[in-house]
Amino acid sequence: MIAATLDKLLKEGCSQHYDEETNRQILVVNLFSLVGISLTLSLGIVALVGKNYPLAFSLLTASFLFIVSRKIQSIFSNSVGRLLAMYLLTGCLMALMSFLVVTGGRANTGPLWIYIVPPVAMFFGGFRRGLGVMAGFTLLIVILLFFPDDYLLLTHYSYEFKTRLIYSFLTVTFLSAFYEYSRQKTYETAKELSRQFKQQALHDPLTHLPNRRGIQQQIEQELSRMTRHGRPISIVIVDVDHFKNINDTYGHDNGDVVLTKISEIFRKWIRRQDSVGRWGGEEFIFVLPETPETNGKLLADKVRSALEGTFINIQGNDIQVTASFGVCEINKEITLDRALRQADKALYQAKKEGRNCVVAANACDD
Repeated sequence: MIAATLDKLLKEGCSQHYDEETNRQILVVNLFSLVGISLTLSLGIVALVGKNYPLAFSLLTASFLFIVSRKIQSIFSNSVGRLLAMYLLTGCLMALMSFLVVTGGRANTGPLWIYIVPPVAMFFGGFRRGLGVMAGFTLLIVILLFFPDDYLLLTHYSYEFKTRLIYSFLTVTFLSAFYEYSRQKTYETAKELSRQFKQQALHDPLTHLPNRRGIQQQIEQELSRMTRHGRPISIVIVDVDHFKNINDTYGHDNGDVVLTKISEIFRKWIRRQDSVGRWGGEEFIFVLPETPETNGKLLADKVRSALEGTFINIQGNDIQVTASFGVCEINKEITLDRALRQADKALYQAKKEGRNCVVAANACDD
């Protein structure tokens, strides 16, 4: 029961829609807030019982601000809310540490708490921003400690204690900065590798077009949009005519060159909102959002004509390549699976009619 409650408190505000880094920041803010609330509240009560009212006031105020920062992150569940919570936590922590340095805390042990600041500032602010925050905080502590005649202090520290405190604090700051820099670089490298792997998984390495899996994801997105707006989608399945002859005559490497050139032509002639993917082998597919079947047929014929009029140089020979097109509309009555079957039937009909032409399914029955 306690473990479940603690887990809920720590993960409050986390979401599967956020990336790993964002969820980690939310979790750390929650953890730091809970630890900060527990420590400052308990120490504040002890100071209050001991009649150390200035210390009690500062600790209880810090505890209140930790609660506020947690609530800010919870209420404003966006990047602004998270930034406000992190800045409030960091600012509250530095103010509390400055107070402990000035007053000495309990038995002059207050300054020993300042070692908490570097890792917190680096994590919440990142490497560069964290360095800036730490430079300002370190300068403030140096001024408080070494101002002539201890004018800014309410207690007394020996010169040796002050210098060793600053040296050790700078060491901890350096190590925290180095760790944060390494962590950020590792995270960025992992994120880039993840992006590359995703790119490879969803794209055809030859043509750099979305592969079957990648284009299916795009179709799903367009289907969701169609459900909201009610406008149809047209699907066009394309098959390169006599591609086997090209492979047999010029070799598979040159066949790959032909497919690459064809993909470039397709990308050039479709509209900005349209998508083209490699469906498999010498087959391609167009996804035409907000396009009825008649308009899809017109666009497909424009692409067909552009391909027919472009000669591809292979081994010094300019060869003409054509393709056959089958078009079908997706709407409230025609599902994606049915549209793919009908577009495939229309493509088959285009081949029967002599290839190098466009045939629309016209909502034909399965």
